Amino acid sequence: MSFDSELLQQTPDPLRHSFRVNRRDLLKLFGAGLMVYAVDVRAVQESGGQRRSSEEERVPHDVASWIHVGADNKITVFTGKAEMGQNIRTSLAQQVAEELRAPMDSISMVMADTELCPFDMGTFGSRTTPQMGTELRNIAAVARETLIDLAAQRLTVNRSQLSARDGAITNTPNRQSVRYGDLLHGQQLAKAIPDDPPLISPQKWTVAGTPQPKVDGREFVTGKHKYTSDLALPGMLYGKVLRPAAYHASLASLDADSAKQMSNVTVVHDGDFAGVVAPDPTTATRALAAIKAEWNASQQISETELYEYLKAKPAAKGQHAGGEGGDRANVHEKGSFENGMGAAQKKIEAEFRGATRSWRWLAGRVTSLWPTACR
Repeated sequence: MSFDSELLQQTPDPLRHSFRVNRRDLLKLFGAGLMVYAVDVRAVQESGGQRRSSEEERVPHDVASWIHVGADNKITVFTGKAEMGQNIRTSLAQQVAEELRAPMDSISMVMADTELCPFDMGTFGSRTTPQMGTELRNIAAVARETLIDLAAQRLTVNRSQLSARDGAITNTPNRQSVRYGDLLHGQQLAKAIPDDPPLISPQKWTVAGTPQPKVDGREFVTGKHKYTSDLALPGMLYGKVLRPAAYHASLASLDADSAKQMSNVTVVHDGDFAGVVAPDPTTATRALAAIKAEWNASQQISETELYEYLKAKPAAKGQHAGGEGGDRANVHEKGSFENGMGAAQKKIEAEFRGATRSWRWLAGRVTSLWPTACR
């Protein structure tokens, strides 16, 4: 998959550590049924355990990490993508339902669970549908064909007589059907993902590309859905970070005596980092407000100066615009602008400036960690 300019601008820097899902642990967790997986031929061909480069190393092609078909005919899909209101929980489920020919209500999406989901490069840049959607379609198609092979063996018929529909394989001539779960008996299968799995053509789609009720929509509207901030574990503590007063500021002095005197409050100070830990969010907020800090900060660029500043400091290789360091450049060039303008019969030149914008979350971002299950 090639990178486009948008992806180049938003791709995160490579992590120093890799996070892998233990397939055996997943099989133990789900018990009876089938953790369908396919060994990626590209991974098998790699010698000496070489790491894949760029996006390839971040998107596992192992079905066991993605789809589980249970003996109860329930299908669980694992993805590192995160639902942030863009409704990918529904759209990804639709694509799996289409290729597996299974009802939407039989599919559960496990998203961004660091203990169960494979590592993912991130949810950004409108990449979920073209990248993860395609990946899940391919995997679901392989799973569907594997189930048809199992049904052909069970029913002792030619697989050309069989079709997948509503979570079952049906023998078209006599309408005899076998549910996916009944075909599995808890066995584990391996099937290599081909370069061109047999996907269902859009002309035959019955679920994908059609209006579907939002998955868990009622729970979101009624408040029944639990977010990370709703978690309450025994002995859980809440932390808040003291943010600097300006970009690239360093901490000159810190007076945290008032916060330290509060009951059950711990102040954390390490270099330019400072924060508090408390048994509840309210106490943590009060403790953070009690800290007095002074910051050393260089002169900041104003909104009116920002455009000319960035224009005067184009991104060089290994840097972001404005001269900031990084492992990639945010420059995308193709062809020659000068040659194009020189060959043009008519030239129209104009300058447009829009207001500076930055991504911001609409709600607070929360992370919950506990030692016995943290990965």
